[in-house]
Amino acid sequence: MDNKLKRGLLLVGLILLIIGGTIYHERQKYAVQTQQTQQKMKQLQQQLQATKLELAIQKVKSHEAGIDDRTINHLSAKEQQFVQQLLYDNSFSGTILIVRRNHVLFQGGRGYANFATKQLNSPQTTYQIASIQKSLTAALLMKQVQAGNIDLATPLSRYYPQIKEADQITLKMMVDMRSGLTELSAPEKELSDQARIQYALDHLAVKDIGQHNYSPVNYLLLAGILEQVTHKSYRELVGNQLIIPFKLTSFNFIPNETTGQQATAYGYQQDGYGTPVSEPSYVYMRELGTGNMYATTSSLFRTEQAIVQGKVFKKSLLKTLRSSTTGEYTGGVYNYKDYFTSHGVESGFESSLQMSQDGRSGIVLLSNQYKANPSIGLLTNQLYKQLITLNR
Repeated sequence: MDNKLKRGLLLVGLILLIIGGTIYHERQKYAVQTQQTQQKMKQLQQQLQATKLELAIQKVKSHEAGIDDRTINHLSAKEQQFVQQLLYDNSFSGTILIVRRNHVLFQGGRGYANFATKQLNSPQTTYQIASIQKSLTAALLMKQVQAGNIDLATPLSRYYPQIKEADQITLKMMVDMRSGLTELSAPEKELSDQARIQYALDHLAVKDIGQHNYSPVNYLLLAGILEQVTHKSYRELVGNQLIIPFKLTSFNFIPNETTGQQATAYGYQQDGYGTPVSEPSYVYMRELGTGNMYATTSSLFRTEQAIVQGKVFKKSLLKTLRSSTTGEYTGGVYNYKDYFTSHGVESGFESSLQMSQDGRSGIVLLSNQYKANPSIGLLTNQLYKQLITLNR
């Protein structure tokens, strides 16, 4: 082969190589652009769904004029004296709702929602409900059980096989805080739902499976399972299955954008208000399914009432969810034969409720000043015994 032919072949080869490289580069560039376009479309779809949901919620609120708007006092003189003295003795700051046999006996505020501006707590004031939200997550889970999409006896490994010993942990164990799962640390930055769940998976420990150990990560992962099964965000599920159907006003996810409605949390100070409690956004965002919602006393009462009266899922399934009746933690509440209780503390807020099993009577206390001793859970119980149990 002469040199001229060799040079020609080399030139052709070089040209083909350049053409091939150009085609490869363009294909890679196209693939990247396609992926970016798909991601943008997915983000736009999610934003559109969120906007539609928010508009639907606002429509519900605009047509609802419920108990949220009223200050009510139908207590007898003796009952009123008991309530006022109990709240005064314990320096309670917040809103109180007392319902007996479907009749609102009392709804009103005590103390300041904003001490600096002297704005008073009222029935319209919203507070973080903290861990009481777990009972809502459990209710959404049972709605999927009713639909046949979830079985509480299913091992956790079906959804998160990467968790050590997940095949020994059932969803019912998680619902009852008997899974042995513990999150070793919490993120200190804002994360999407999926990133938050992945953080938990990367920082899990498993110990003493079957024994009770209160650990919020159980409900975080249950929220993740709900998203896997339904292909909807936890926020969408709450909106479409609780807020909109039951026309819940002043009940949504933090932050509350309704100006003048939300309470400011304060550190406890004897006979006064301490420093306002600061809450970075990542703190409430990391509480997916476990404590990132706000409510008024009445909207929270109506939600819990709907659950026990079979309006969220079949009432016959409530015993499956809340399987113990001797005060153990089950299904997001502490369940007893005649009533159940729930309690939460988050960033200076404290929430407490005690409700009869038929949902016709109950006490809700929501506070913007956490006082460890006594907990408002004790006050709720005292009110319930005096005003509900003794007046059956």
